[in-house]
Amino acid sequence: MNFVEKNQDILNRWKAQFCLDKSKDPDYKDCDPTDYFAEDGIMYKGEFEQDKEGKWSRNPSTNGIKENELWSNAPLRVLFLTKDENLFDYSIAVWDVRGETFHAENSTIEDYKISNSFFYKNEANILYGILHTTPECMIGFDEFSVKDAIAFSDDLIFARINCKKEGGGGSLENEDLRDAIKKDKEYLKEQILALDADIFICCGSQGDNNLILDLIKEIYYKEFEYCDYGTGKGTAAHFNEKRNKLALDIYHLAYSRNGGEIARYYEAVGAYYQFIKRFPTFAESHR
Repeated sequence: MNFVEKNQDILNRWKAQFCLDKSKDPDYKDCDPTDYFAEDGIMYKGEFEQDKEGKWSRNPSTNGIKENELWSNAPLRVLFLTKDENLFDYSIAVWDVRGETFHAENSTIEDYKISNSFFYKNEANILYGILHTTPECMIGFDEFSVKDAIAFSDDLIFARINCKKEGGGGSLENEDLRDAIKKDKEYLKEQILALDADIFICCGSQGDNNLILDLIKEIYYKEFEYCDYGTGKGTAAHFNEKRNKLALDIYHLAYSRNGGEIARYYEAVGAYYQFIKRFPTFAESHR
């Protein structure tokens, strides 16, 4: 299956509908709706590119061949499910999520300096930790370096989907996220099913709610079961044994309070470790 092509087809249809809807909205009469629709999916693995402001991005490989091959053969396909892009005052256009890197501005690729964003730091740490943890041993936060995490993510294939494709402000209330998911549920469902990930990292925990986790449960016919342990408030593992898929209920990646990076790491990676100790065969290749 050509995962890259299928994902792009879904995005093209979704974006066309988005632009049609905005063309009827008077608030957008002087705007280009394409500036507000953020594309996402399997991360690009082509050449790195640095703009004149020193920001790093990554291009897709030719025809998405490299991304599709890596995703098709990945032992564990990891998908981060997040909320929306933070445009602050809406003065900038959205960007293609797939081109994001963890490299800091005004650095070189060989520096392996990480972005100052808590979002990217938490994403890189969690990705490294989960995929280096086994049923026998959880890798600790202090057992790998920033360089290790960035170098690993540069080579590793993973994916990210925003549940709200339109860029937003500095925060997104549950009510607004719920409205966005309800409006575009069919497109979201189609995109998530098409990527066919093994691990869903649901970055939407807020109080006792995680609307992103709820969406995953609904898409898979409520087959996910809560695992009766956890490593911290707001974090837990939910297992779909029938389809051999795991969903982790975690905070938004930009959340830096109550322990910061270290707490976010152990909440997510700790929950995964407790899970695979109980279901060790899950950590084996799914391909």
